[in-house]
Amino acid sequence: MNDGGRIPEHKIDEVRNAANIAEVIGRRVKLSTAGRTLKGLCPFHGDTDPSFIVNRERGTWHCFGCGEGGNVFTFLMKDEGLTFPEAVKRLAEQYGVHLPTPERTPEQKRQDQHRGRLLRVMELAGNFFVQQLAAPSGEPARRYLLEQRGLRPQVIKDFGLGWAPDAWEGLRRFLGSQGVPEALAIESGMLVARDKGDGCYDRFRGRVMFPIADVSGRMVSFGGRVLGGGEPKYLNGPETLLFKKSATLYNLERARPFMRKKDRALVVEGYFDVITLAAMGFGETVAPMGTALTPQQVRRLKGQASRLVLVFDGDQAGVRAARRSLPLCLAEGVQPEVLLLPTGEDPDSFARSQGAEGLEEAIEASGSLIEAVLDQIIAEGDQGTPEGKSKIVAEAGGVIKAIGDPVSSWLYLSRLAARLGLPAEVAAARLGLPVPGGRRPSAPLPAPAPRQNGGVGRQWQEAVLQLAMSEASAAQVLAREGALAALVAPDLVAVAQAVEHIVEQGGVPDASAVISRLDDPELHRLVSRLAQDGPILTPEQAAGEAQALCAKIRRWQMRQRNRELTSQIVEAQSRGDSEQVTRLQDQRRREIDSVSSFESSRKD
Repeated sequence: MNDGGRIPEHKIDEVRNAANIAEVIGRRVKLSTAGRTLKGLCPFHGDTDPSFIVNRERGTWHCFGCGEGGNVFTFLMKDEGLTFPEAVKRLAEQYGVHLPTPERTPEQKRQDQHRGRLLRVMELAGNFFVQQLAAPSGEPARRYLLEQRGLRPQVIKDFGLGWAPDAWEGLRRFLGSQGVPEALAIESGMLVARDKGDGCYDRFRGRVMFPIADVSGRMVSFGGRVLGGGEPKYLNGPETLLFKKSATLYNLERARPFMRKKDRALVVEGYFDVITLAAMGFGETVAPMGTALTPQQVRRLKGQASRLVLVFDGDQAGVRAARRSLPLCLAEGVQPEVLLLPTGEDPDSFARSQGAEGLEEAIEASGSLIEAVLDQIIAEGDQGTPEGKSKIVAEAGGVIKAIGDPVSSWLYLSRLAARLGLPAEVAAARLGLPVPGGRRPSAPLPAPAPRQNGGVGRQWQEAVLQLAMSEASAAQVLAREGALAALVAPDLVAVAQAVEHIVEQGGVPDASAVISRLDDPELHRLVSRLAQDGPILTPEQAAGEAQALCAKIRRWQMRQRNRELTSQIVEAQSRGDSEQVTRLQDQRRREIDSVSSFESSRKD
């Protein structure tokens, strides 16, 4: 993965050994101890039972649900969309490892510089908005934040709130004075090109500004709330190279430690909702970017806490937003709770009127979103006719079928049936669902799994790699005796070559180091899986096991070669070629003697 060798391998190993994989992954996934390993819910698929394993001793992670796996670098790459060099650099900075200035290709330098320029534009814009809030012209915005919203000055500062003056070119002139080209400012989303003629103007005007950060805390966009009249009331920056709305949650970079500590994530709808709740001690609060939750956002949240509570307005819009969130939460293996506030209240106003204790009581009393949606379906349906009841069951069935837990799904189905005056078995039959203790509906048999690369002998080939990655002493023996070179499955050959390369360099070819030498994510998954099942041995035990495995491999190779020679002898006999028969028989005898001599030397 080291693109062109631009980061020296010994420095990559230094960073990998310095980084605490449990700590790095623990910032993203709530982990619990499970014997010698840690486990949690996989952040990369709809995990309901913890199938995500972190092996601190071997520096690897693996999900037995979706098959993803790798080391500390690959986790950051997959979780945050980083390149390998970016992941190495990030961890080097965090763990105090000095990296030499890497050589970059011209294209890589151009991309890095361009991203850096965009980030600088966002930082300058954020500084401008903060300055404008403090200026005399920002008095209406300050009064709004302090008096109407009840925010303390320190909270305003902590969240970096600002003010976009009600002028067409205030930010444009400021960015120009800082040497920012207009084309770059337009690309960042801060300026908008005029429809007719040259030039551009400020996207945000007359708005209180909310900086939006990525998971690393870097400013990537802004949201703005208009003062007084005007539409839209809230305006977000456009999608850019830095900002993807569907993958971003407002305040996530601050909220993650609170989520892990409380084992709870609160989702609200607006910026002020987040700020007010966080200021009152609910730091685990986030908000989507003005739209319903997305699968990417749910995945980011479920790895942080086991409870996901949606705190929405109690009006029809809030109910619809909560209902839209349910299918995608269930698809990700999350059964969310919901707190629908009294009519006329939003999280901001409710928190200020009820105080922290009142809000905490309401959150703890929140109910299942599944129940709330099923209740709404029943209330809106026709319960007075058989046809109406059948329609209710059909509509509710879409929710019930999406529940991954069979116990929960059956209980919800039973409750639904009871409220409609139906036997649960009848409702199950309407939806084609199995009845506990009864026969399941027939389903087509799954297609047979394709044969793995390597065919016969795959098991011992994997055993070679597992042993090689368990201890350096074993890898040295397996490399010297040719066992690693004897592998034939293409994917295993690639892993074996990485192991041999590390051995030749005098390194320790553990699974984490091997992953760093491989580019293919499929190989990362393979190595992490092998590492989970690998033996735990002392160096002396590992070397002895390696010698024994080499002997088994040689015997297997001898039998294979003996069969090949026997086949050639039979063919030569059928042709009447006695000279070839004698030559092949002598060759077969020599190879048998060679193996016998090898085994005798091992016994001595």
